Amino acid sequence: MPSLGFLHPKVTYRDVQENRFPPAQAAAVCSVTTFFVNPGPAGREFGRKCSQQVETHIYRNIYKFSESALFLFALNILFNILDGSHAKVWQCFGVASRLMIGLQLNWDVTSHHTSFIQQECLRRIAWQLFSLDRLLAGGYEEYISCRAENMKIRLPCNEAAFRENRPVVAERLHDKPTRCSPALGLHGIQILLVDLRHRIQVATKRLSVPSGTPMASLEPSKVMEDIAGLQSELTRFHISIHDDLRLTEQSMARYAASDQWRGYCFFHTHMAVSHIDLYRFSLPGPRNPASIEILRKLPPDFIARSQRQAVAHALSLARFLDAIKIETDRMPNPGTPKLVGDYSVAHMSTQCIRVLLIALQYNLYENMGDTTAPVWRGSETSEAQIRSLIESIMEITEAWAEIFDMAKQAHFCNKAMVEDFYKNGKILDRGNAAIITGQEPGEDKFPFGSDVYIERMNIPNLKEEPRSRAANMPVSDWWMGPSTTQPLSSKASSPLPMPYSTPEAGFDGDHGPPGVPLFLAQARNVSLGISDVYDAETAVGMQPSDMLAMMPNSYSMMQPEVLSESNGMPMLRIDDTLPNQAMFRQADVPPAPPPPFIASQPGMMMNGYVPPYPGGHAGAPVYPPQHNFG
Repeated sequence: MPSLGFLHPKVTYRDVQENRFPPAQAAAVCSVTTFFVNPGPAGREFGRKCSQQVETHIYRNIYKFSESALFLFALNILFNILDGSHAKVWQCFGVASRLMIGLQLNWDVTSHHTSFIQQECLRRIAWQLFSLDRLLAGGYEEYISCRAENMKIRLPCNEAAFRENRPVVAERLHDKPTRCSPALGLHGIQILLVDLRHRIQVATKRLSVPSGTPMASLEPSKVMEDIAGLQSELTRFHISIHDDLRLTEQSMARYAASDQWRGYCFFHTHMAVSHIDLYRFSLPGPRNPASIEILRKLPPDFIARSQRQAVAHALSLARFLDAIKIETDRMPNPGTPKLVGDYSVAHMSTQCIRVLLIALQYNLYENMGDTTAPVWRGSETSEAQIRSLIESIMEITEAWAEIFDMAKQAHFCNKAMVEDFYKNGKILDRGNAAIITGQEPGEDKFPFGSDVYIERMNIPNLKEEPRSRAANMPVSDWWMGPSTTQPLSSKASSPLPMPYSTPEAGFDGDHGPPGVPLFLAQARNVSLGISDVYDAETAVGMQPSDMLAMMPNSYSMMQPEVLSESNGMPMLRIDDTLPNQAMFRQADVPPAPPPPFIASQPGMMMNGYVPPYPGGHAGAPVYPPQHNFG
């Protein structure tokens, strides 16, 4: 995760050796590292115990502002992401983001810290929250807490200066230099990419699920102008990065031998996915009437060129993933299991596989022509090559499935989708079978979102219930003993959704909430009514006749004259100016209709009051849980 490197290695090792490393921080570090050091059940249980200790410490000291608490929040939020406790992630992030602003860590202020290391550590924690905010928002600007205009601090510096305690001055988020300075590190470049990708997702969501008055502003010329502008920004950003970060055989070998290998993989996979995000709106798939109406207005050559862009960058991403797999195989001690790339590779791969299968179904990989994707490790593509790349990607995600549940869900869902495609010749997401038949997905159907990590929604797992209940035990229960609750009956284990009330007569949809990010939906325990796990627009492959419904009369799916035409949307091929570079991307999840609400399960801040704080009234009575408010 960008800027997660806020632990200074030398200082941390020294504190551990001298027995000065704070126990709460040690527990936070152990809770995350156990996923990788000991990924089995015993390690998972140890990680949860560590996380409970961290949460206990946080809320025992929540009466005071503390920079150390922000450190604990940053690591504990990551633990809960990996552990699948999404309600905790959402709520803990809300507290952490307010704490960051309260400490004024997002502004340049006179610091009482004497060392550059201390200042840089806090900057990196602030930027880590900025990055996490965009993961949770899922492409909805309305859900952003750490707004870009309020992030006034400098971006993370290069790793050498950080480790050597050598003060340098890196750029700020809004500087947008033509060339990144040597002071800017890989963490800082990742933050720039995370911000750009979020803005791409926000822009393309208007095409995916338009609604209300804003739909009227989506004129064809404006849509094409916005897409071309974002492509130009991606191009300028790629030109600005350090030369040694560009995708070449030499840079890959150099980073593979360094401790920034995972960051290198993160950058190039997210670069590819950003391009796919930008052009995915043009791919075949089911759409709502408003989205179809917008596509009808767009020139056919623009749609065809956008399709080629999405497929070309998906192919580049697939080749990159295959290349880093080969590089990992060469490493003398890659670890067990052998992990390729960074922790986000599972859901990056999901989008890549989806686009490749769509390309196979509609022959979109033929006659690619000019695109902004780099010609890297071969430009000619056949069906056999695409199938081989998909197989390689599945091997990568299979290893990550042993580490944490979200990667496991992604892997098995992708595996089922690929098997269905090879059997039937078309994409049929198992999640969408529930939409078509009206049945709930079975035990083997794992929802997995394209923009966010989600678990199975509204389908309780009785085998995991004791563990889940312990993991989400309120802090008050740890301190004062568990509250008395009625055991759940078999019927109560699957709560019925509470429908929304009838809209008022004066209800105006333009003033209603936007779509719900799937991460938030999962945190709220809401049934979306849709179990699609990829992309609600392209989840079930459209037949050519369906796709033609979006096009003007007499327009064929991929016109030869369009494929060879140089007019239409302006493209800047980066290979012409900067050879051997790769640009990459990911797709987003359109919102669902307003979901029914289900009462959430007790969390860490529910069911009772906290005990007396140090220095408080020692004899204060312990109050029972209160259930009659609001």
